[in-house]
Amino acid sequence: MSQASSRGYLVFDIESVSDIDLIAHVRHPEGDTSPEEALRLFREEQMEKKGTDFIPFTFQVPISLVIAVVGSDYTVSDFKCLKWEDGGPKKIAEDFWNTWRNHGKPTFVTFNGRGFDIPMMEMMAFRYGIPVPEWFGPSGSYAPRNRYNTVSHFDLYEFMSNYNSAPINGGLNLSAKVLKKPGKIDTHGDMVQDMFMRGEYADIHGYCFCDVIDTYFVFLRTKVLTGEITPEQEADLIQTMRRRLTAWSADRAPIRKYLDAWTAAESAETVDDRMAQKAERAE
Repeated sequence: MSQASSRGYLVFDIESVSDIDLIAHVRHPEGDTSPEEALRLFREEQMEKKGTDFIPFTFQVPISLVIAVVGSDYTVSDFKCLKWEDGGPKKIAEDFWNTWRNHGKPTFVTFNGRGFDIPMMEMMAFRYGIPVPEWFGPSGSYAPRNRYNTVSHFDLYEFMSNYNSAPINGGLNLSAKVLKKPGKIDTHGDMVQDMFMRGEYADIHGYCFCDVIDTYFVFLRTKVLTGEITPEQEADLIQTMRRRLTAWSADRAPIRKYLDAWTAAESAETVDDRMAQKAERAE
């Protein structure tokens, strides 16, 4: 059983875009390909090889990073939205690592963050020369970067998939919808690059925020599984979050959309409903 973190948690998610200049420099060093064309060619290659045009994180930079600050009692005390408009990827990276440090180095909580979000922020520290000795310095079984150290980083995907021995096909979207939460509404990660190029920054930040809310709810359910909270406590925490989101929704379109989708998800028929109906008819 995992242990509750006395230092609390930072539940976070990142939206990122390709560094088209880096792509052109690395993949077309002869210099006869424009950054825009280099990106197009890379996306086509990824689609042909992998069935998705998503670019590897090593060629990306963060443009939106939303953090839910969660206490050791699993209540959310604050949200932070780090935006590229406020100083670019370097500022996002600095603020991210400073937030972790200033809150007493709490446990990071992600969904598949060990394969994307954390490596990206480590790469940003490398790119911009941001010292994080508390994270990079220690070695051994209890080092923050050790894959199985869930005190420093609790990856919900690894927890649910038993360290990828049984991959979760559907990811965060599936996990949220199983819990009757919205999941993906009308935006997906592979849309962010084009949204950014169209200047739809507010929509990207809203999408990132909604992913963090879903991640928080999945996190709560894992704590029910491990016995660290009861189902009744989970229900109370969910309703507390719902009240908070409702209070914020008046001037925030993404939150209104999330709440509407949440209501729809709760009212949607499930296999349990159909089984119950079938049992009633059989009586």
